[in-house]
Amino acid sequence: MTTRALRIPIDMANPNSVIAPARIHAPVRRAARLVFALVTLIAWSASPHAVVAQEKSLLWRVSRDERSIFLLGSIHYLRKENYPLNPAILNALDASKTLVLEVDLNNTSAESAQRVTLEKAIYRDGTSLAQNISEETYRLAARRANELGLDMRILNPMKSWFAALTMVAVKLQQMGLDSRFGVDRYLAERAKGGGKPTAGLETLEFQLSLFDQLSKREQEMMLRQTVEELERLDKDINDIVKSWLKGDSDQLATLMLGGLQEYPELYQKILVERNRRWVGEIERLVQQGSGAMVVVGAAHLLGKDSVVEMLKEKGYSVEQK
Repeated sequence: MTTRALRIPIDMANPNSVIAPARIHAPVRRAARLVFALVTLIAWSASPHAVVAQEKSLLWRVSRDERSIFLLGSIHYLRKENYPLNPAILNALDASKTLVLEVDLNNTSAESAQRVTLEKAIYRDGTSLAQNISEETYRLAARRANELGLDMRILNPMKSWFAALTMVAVKLQQMGLDSRFGVDRYLAERAKGGGKPTAGLETLEFQLSLFDQLSKREQEMMLRQTVEELERLDKDINDIVKSWLKGDSDQLATLMLGGLQEYPELYQKILVERNRRWVGEIERLVQQGSGAMVVVGAAHLLGKDSVVEMLKEKGYSVEQK
């Protein structure tokens, strides 16, 4: 199968992608915690439960000197029954002059997303997945692909990190999860309908490069972790979304960060370093009186190394709504 003929089976309309590898021989419980932490960071999560009464949301107002913006932690895959969103979120968008996302979904075409993905995610040296991972990992991947109804001929041109993401995407689709109901997608479409401008903190190319820069061994670890733990996705993701719907930031921090913090290098690269870069941009938005609403993955706003805590340390007032 040639690269030109390959059809990417992931919905690239929501290209906020952050995931990383785990150690192949880590204890199962520890490994499982990491997988679910990473799943939340790659912007794939949802719940079959209807919306419940919400006292809080994962929404903050960041202010200084009578200038402020809104900061929202998002869930990128939801079900239709998870709507309507908390009125505080919708009111914040309506009151904002612009919407800032991790990646500007309104100005990232499907064609450009497909092109960048093919450039980063497909082997371009004439080799295949089977030639870049161990026989055991390939056998496990083939078995999991068969369970998902995926033909290995689709996965063979893919680098192992992208094969892992593809399996997660297919699993979530089979669970009935839809990126069209993701919070960032919903808000982007609402902003577009209201003539509100949008912008991005990062590019799709940058986010995919986070994977592509991993070593071959790390990429195989990521695939191995995924195929071993994918069947446990349902309950863990549902617990995360229920906590998100309630705005329970403490419980979310436990669910989303616990596994990732056990891998300090990954934690720094995927979460902390990006948080630091984003804080500088958020400061600029506040200082310019932009009246923006900034929407990023929920994990970035949780815990001691979060955007929220970094802004507090810089003297900003940060109030959860």
